[in-house]
Amino acid sequence: MLQEGLLFKEDVILTWMRDRFLRNLMSDSGAVKSDLKESLARLQLNPYYTFPALALLEPTAHFDDEHEKILYLEQMRDYMQKKISDGSVVFVDEEGRVGLLFSWVSKASVETIQAMLKEQFQQPFNIGVGKPCSHLYDIVHSYRQASRALQFKFYRGTGKIIYYSELGRYESLQHYPSDKEKELFDAYKAAETAAEIEDCVLLFYGEMLRKGPLDTQSVYDLTVRLLVGIEKRVLAEADNVSAYERFDVMSIVKLETLEEIKQYVIHFLIGLKDVLSHSQKESHRSIIKKTIHHMEQECQFASLQSVAQKVYMTPTYLSLLFKMNTGKRFIEHLTDIRIDKAKDILKSTHFKNYEVAEKVGYQDPRYFSQIFKKKVGLSPSEYRESIGK
Repeated sequence: MLQEGLLFKEDVILTWMRDRFLRNLMSDSGAVKSDLKESLARLQLNPYYTFPALALLEPTAHFDDEHEKILYLEQMRDYMQKKISDGSVVFVDEEGRVGLLFSWVSKASVETIQAMLKEQFQQPFNIGVGKPCSHLYDIVHSYRQASRALQFKFYRGTGKIIYYSELGRYESLQHYPSDKEKELFDAYKAAETAAEIEDCVLLFYGEMLRKGPLDTQSVYDLTVRLLVGIEKRVLAEADNVSAYERFDVMSIVKLETLEEIKQYVIHFLIGLKDVLSHSQKESHRSIIKKTIHHMEQECQFASLQSVAQKVYMTPTYLSLLFKMNTGKRFIEHLTDIRIDKAKDILKSTHFKNYEVAEKVGYQDPRYFSQIFKKKVGLSPSEYRESIGK
């Protein structure tokens, strides 16, 4: 029993020495680099690699405390070391991840290890893989690249193997997009279902990332400012403020992927929707009624911009609101009004076609004739003749 206990103690000490040595190696310690191969051999580690590379693995599980996480990582390390037979080395790094030092020629084993871990621990694992090095002395570069690749789970999602060589560069956010916030708010106000609110949010982030991925801190900052801005706009317009779940900045910071951030924003905006006055729908109907009245009275000169000004709204918001409440786009309904008025003029007057076109808002008679025939099935002249029969 004494010998077994002693052997166990020696194994624990050896593992601790290995982890410490490899951590120092990943920190680019000059002292560790001297006699590197000899040091590895003394620690009973493989000193020979064909284009050495570094992978970093982290569990997707959340832990109640740091001690629980360390125990879990040590279990991962011990399990992996037992299963690996190609000379690769496993250790726990300073940042709470499991490092895998391996030869690039056996990089296919990374996928095998991921599958084994998932089966053993019943959860997916994030893996970042650095580029191979010419010499083991330079492994710190691969380690840093693996760490950067691991951060890209923010965009790729959890449970993925991400190679540094596949990453594009981050774009920087030059200024906060107040105009895009306003567009989101207009679409949000007009939205009547959770699905429509989700579409608004996805469109906003799609616009933000159109030129490429932003650095993650910019996305967090952008999200906080967006939620503050939307909340202020809603409260400023609400007649009656009811209770709602306020957003928590710390909760946002703890989210690990862009998808989680999007879902948080969607959930928050759905909850915030109830703060808006319950009379909003009635208000919308009143606005649409006034809009249509102006379109009918001034169809010759009416435009989205001119009518929006009369009902005290932005063109973008009025366009969205009109579509949501009538099922038709503003210009479609305006065209219907113009064609109906043209039919009345053709029935009751002898104005020429170009004069009719002008009276209902068309400066080009040929375009008017095309639209008229498309809507009525007859040209203006044919329609007038059919009425006279």
